[in-house]
Amino acid sequence: MLFKSNAFKEWTKRNFSDKIKKQNMAIQQSDKQLNTVPQPPIVVVMGHIDHGKTTLLDTIRKTNVAARESGGITQHIGAYEILVESKNPEYNQRKITFIDTPGHEAFSAIRARGTKVCDIAILVIAADEGVKPQTVEALNLIQQAKIPFIVALNKIDKPEANPDRVKTQLAELGVLVEGWGGNVPVINISAKEGKNIQELEELILLVADMEGITAYKDGPVNGVIVETKFENRRGVEVTAIIKNGVLKIGDPIYTASAIGKVRTIEDCNGKPLKEATFSSPVLITGFKEMPQVGEEFFVGEKTEEEIKKADIKRDIKSNKSDQEKNENTLNLILKADTIGSLEAMKKILSNLALPEGATLKIISEDIGDVFVSDIALAETAPAIILGFRVKIPKDLQIIIQSKNIRIYTFDIIYEMEKFLKQEAENLFKPQEPPIKGRVEILALFSKKRSEQLIGGRVMEGRIVKGAQVKVQRGEEIIGQGKILNLQSSKIDVKEAQEGKECGILIDSSTEIAVGDQLIFQ
Repeated sequence: MLFKSNAFKEWTKRNFSDKIKKQNMAIQQSDKQLNTVPQPPIVVVMGHIDHGKTTLLDTIRKTNVAARESGGITQHIGAYEILVESKNPEYNQRKITFIDTPGHEAFSAIRARGTKVCDIAILVIAADEGVKPQTVEALNLIQQAKIPFIVALNKIDKPEANPDRVKTQLAELGVLVEGWGGNVPVINISAKEGKNIQELEELILLVADMEGITAYKDGPVNGVIVETKFENRRGVEVTAIIKNGVLKIGDPIYTASAIGKVRTIEDCNGKPLKEATFSSPVLITGFKEMPQVGEEFFVGEKTEEEIKKADIKRDIKSNKSDQEKNENTLNLILKADTIGSLEAMKKILSNLALPEGATLKIISEDIGDVFVSDIALAETAPAIILGFRVKIPKDLQIIIQSKNIRIYTFDIIYEMEKFLKQEAENLFKPQEPPIKGRVEILALFSKKRSEQLIGGRVMEGRIVKGAQVKVQRGEEIIGQGKILNLQSSKIDVKEAQEGKECGILIDSSTEIAVGDQLIFQ
């Protein structure tokens, strides 16, 4: 058991004994004056892709979220509340709220946002793979947020698991874990087999107690917007974490950029609630506009005029003006199910390597399914529509086909990334200028099998050595051939321009006659 280790006891004594006394005194004093109470900790789970973050939460919640995620990769922030079942009466029946952050690098903005709303972080590292680039990124975000964290060495059940190697890698990054000369708690777990999961929950609550996390039970209600999306039947849906107070149905609610009135509240399992209190993750409907992820929300009145005066600039806006047409620019219309997904799409686009002189231009970006206005804009611009986890209504599919609109939808972020890379290579691949011209045949000099030496005058455009041509007689195309060589004034040349006479060696099975024309396209 982790709590029986001498190293852990020494760590607790060394780092928290004095802190507990001071904080308990401060809490007691603040309880009398401000009516604060201990708050269930809000925990963010971070780490490299496929190191087991979602599987860990899956085990804790005893659900099957990982199997439902497209490709087994978390695509959105999820907030979940659990009730700890422990033999230790100090921790039994206490609540913990977990925030699961996606692991793909495109979602770094979401992961950064996760640390802003949480009290404690769990840095999940696969014991068989060790520290990876996104592990370092997650660690940097945690340290920037200045929150306590726990290192969870996952997949300890694997034969190749090497916890000491991971601890060495962390030490090289300046992170010294408990037992290795530092004070960062570390625990070996197996999310797949459920090993040491209860111990991890108890460790979280211990750290929360040491940190003295409290909230206002009464008084002003506030919290943080974690995710937003638009549902056709329910309107704006907001995932939020309540930080203080009690949120009730009917409460007027606002952020810096949106106002509304709480119409419905649901817990993390979709159960309808009449009210919810601090640390609870809830799904709220009732906002008139789409609030921005990361904004604080408050209960109270705020008019639309006040929002306008504040000159809040929306992240999601249409750039339908300024549609200059450029053959080296690919216009894009982005559609996504949530703001987090939209940010991920834009990050991929910003990091996409393009040929020199080529650009991608986002002319519109929005949340929700594809609408008629998107189709109209795509036709006018013209533009490609890229959708992430959105639907195309059946009545629009016929219009899309008839207008030959290019639209692509994806459920997995790296599939969209792969598509865009290929699309950029194909679209912006340097191409030779098209060969266009017409030559009238004036003379026939010799013929050897399919090779014919003829003379002609370029009537329009140009003729180029190596080009494929069509042989036209009157109004009919009678054959084709390839220009093997060109001469002008008995000198080999690569091309002959309009108005010039030239000698032509052509390979064609068609017997060419005076008066025929060679067509270049």
